[in-house]
Amino acid sequence: MDKNIELQRPNAPFRKLRFSQVNVMKTPLPTGGWLISNQEALQPFTVRHFGEFLFKYARERPEQRFLAEPNGQGGWRTISYKEALQQVNALSQWLLNLDLPQGKPLFVLSDNAILNALLQLAAMQVAIPVMPLSPAYSLLSKTCSRIADLCQRFDPALVYADDAQRYAIALEVVKKNAPLAHRVTDHRSDLSHSSLVEALSTCVTAEVEKAEAQIGLDHTARLLLTSGSTGLPKAVVITQRNMLASGMLWDQVWPFLSDKPLVMVDWLPWNHTAGSHGGFSMVLRHGGTLYIDDGKPVPHLIDRTLLNLRQIRPNIMINVPRGLDMIVARMEEDPDLAADIFPNLDIIVYGGAALSEQTMIKLEQLSAAHTGYRIPISASLGSTETTMPATLVWWEPLVLGTLGLPAPGVETKLIPYADKYEVRFKGPSITTGYYLDDEANKTSFDEEGFLITGDAVDFANPHCLEHGLVYAGRLSENFKLATGTWVVVAHLRNLLLNQLHPFAHDVVLAEPNRDELGALIFLNRQQIEKLFVETCLLTDAQLACYEPVLMAIEQAINKHNTQYPASSTRVARWCVLDSLPDIELGELTDKGHINQKGVLKNRQEIVNLLYTAQISSGSVRLISQDGKVI
Repeated sequence: MDKNIELQRPNAPFRKLRFSQVNVMKTPLPTGGWLISNQEALQPFTVRHFGEFLFKYARERPEQRFLAEPNGQGGWRTISYKEALQQVNALSQWLLNLDLPQGKPLFVLSDNAILNALLQLAAMQVAIPVMPLSPAYSLLSKTCSRIADLCQRFDPALVYADDAQRYAIALEVVKKNAPLAHRVTDHRSDLSHSSLVEALSTCVTAEVEKAEAQIGLDHTARLLLTSGSTGLPKAVVITQRNMLASGMLWDQVWPFLSDKPLVMVDWLPWNHTAGSHGGFSMVLRHGGTLYIDDGKPVPHLIDRTLLNLRQIRPNIMINVPRGLDMIVARMEEDPDLAADIFPNLDIIVYGGAALSEQTMIKLEQLSAAHTGYRIPISASLGSTETTMPATLVWWEPLVLGTLGLPAPGVETKLIPYADKYEVRFKGPSITTGYYLDDEANKTSFDEEGFLITGDAVDFANPHCLEHGLVYAGRLSENFKLATGTWVVVAHLRNLLLNQLHPFAHDVVLAEPNRDELGALIFLNRQQIEKLFVETCLLTDAQLACYEPVLMAIEQAINKHNTQYPASSTRVARWCVLDSLPDIELGELTDKGHINQKGVLKNRQEIVNLLYTAQISSGSVRLISQDGKVI
């Protein structure tokens, strides 16, 4: 079998969706670079604050299902728009009765769930900023040191965890580091002051309506934490204006979102902007239904996601590249899966990292085979600071992997950086700054008020703006070799992953100030077992030594080096690792994205061995976790 068969995009037409017209202007800047702006003005908001969407649909479609979560017995626990509004108002009254210190945040420690959603909506409509934290801070750390730091820095007024036993260590840390914070769990416990389930029966008074009437566009709705991969996480201020503008710009360029009832199955965590301001907000804006997925793109949970997708058959899918990679792999094993999911799907959206060309092409091939058309695959460029998308694709994606163009209301400044551009954003969907962090506020915006993103982009086609922008990596990830040559990490990583497909799960590039470029390769065990059935009996360490796999990887590296021989792209040394990246050690984010610096830091001994090993063939074949060069 040829392991390097080139994939071809199918000729099938794209599924017809109602997009708006592309009307974007590119203006040269006096100092070099470009200003790109959408000529379609952002439309006026139809609501005064985000919670008013709940009021709207509780009136217009009271019995429609709003949220659903697995009930543990193979079915779904659901709540209608009418029920949701009643319970949100009850929780708002309960929060007012607590007489919490004004302006201090509400910490949410728990995973996505109906009660989590209701509490967040209740807090936002009575001017309590919501700070959802990654559950990993509580569940994957023995000391919960990140929880302690956040308590000390941001002094929460209230802390919510659904299960007192599961979050016991975190709640003890909260008790010690934020002793005045009101602790609430779903049911009463020794570690909490209140039961959220009991709070649902609070009698609502006129005080809720009075507090809600005071909410304006500049009230802080959420405080979302950055990843903290390069230091302590910062709390990004997300106002009501930011949330409404982000939703409006999306709906303007994708009017098809209103053409049918919106149904989504989504696992993206609400402590990230893609989860809170992507799927959740999109569903509420359109009066749709969100099924809270209890699966994730990890081997032991992906089958739950696939079962839920098969059962619900959503019309919008938002996922991260790792999730789409795993879904494609399962569809190749089980064609009926594609037949179940694709017919009802309008569009696939991914973000947070680059999606490999192989996965994009396979998604097009599979959708074309089962529906007769290609389902558009769309990316965007955004961050916690941009609330969700700053750029979008609102045309048939003839160019693979484009990030699109600035959406209505967003101005984009491109500053020359090497042979690419540093991208900066300004507009009503962009954050006003960071909570309690004057230093970050001084350094994160330029003299014209543009957010300095730290991302690099380029034109997909410099002669045709309508093809959009392409991602060129995080500037902070790029590094120089000892020769003074810059290594553009994101671009090179994508080239390598395309060449190493399907053997590599991910690649980390090493390392600043070295004479040569190195690569640490994480294996894609699932794909390897398809090609070499006998490897299913091997341990991870044995798989990393398996000669046919190493030979295939070496051939791929050699092919890459032939095509890209420059010192900044040629991989002179490489090793295969016998374990996947570790989320608890900061090598992987809770969305499944690789943390380049975290891997290099935690595996520095391996990196050192990679560069000190004497080699004659131009490569190091393997360094296992015990530090032995083989």
